[in-house]
Amino acid sequence: MNNDESIIVKLALKEKEYIRFFLYMKMKTSLIILTCGFFLYILVFYVLTDIPLLMNMTFSALVILFLVIPLALVGLIYKAKKEFRSNYSLSEEVLLEFNDSGFSLTTAQECTHQDWNYFYSVQELKKDFALYYSAYTAFTLPKRCFTSKKDINLFKELISKHIISDKVYLKK
Repeated sequence: MNNDESIIVKLALKEKEYIRFFLYMKMKTSLIILTCGFFLYILVFYVLTDIPLLMNMTFSALVILFLVIPLALVGLIYKAKKEFRSNYSLSEEVLLEFNDSGFSLTTAQECTHQDWNYFYSVQELKKDFALYYSAYTAFTLPKRCFTSKKDINLFKELISKHIISDKVYLKK
């Protein structure tokens, strides 16, 4: 990549993309809570009833599978939709420019430039790039926003070049 070459991306996040990324970001926490809840439910249900442990575990698994998981998923989707619809800046068109010196973010109100060390980590997902500011704070950059496969490859090249390799998770 030449030093003067840059990648320009127009980002206008759609509600569906935001929901997908919101669920992705909440998945680890939700799985931990669900697992702890499952074992707590088994323990409480086993102590309060005379049902054998195997039957208790089966019943608990069915309750979680058919009641808790769908309700939690509906609740998370509702929360994501509410957040997206109440925060105009999430759907506002943003112009991102990536080059060797860093990246620039331009909105209707402001223009900022950041160095590459601004990013804690970058992860490539199936339809997006997750750009992390810290271990738990990130934003999504959908691949559909890039104009070509060449731009995606150049972006990956920039990421690999400027961010510590331990913190970069790109698909081959």
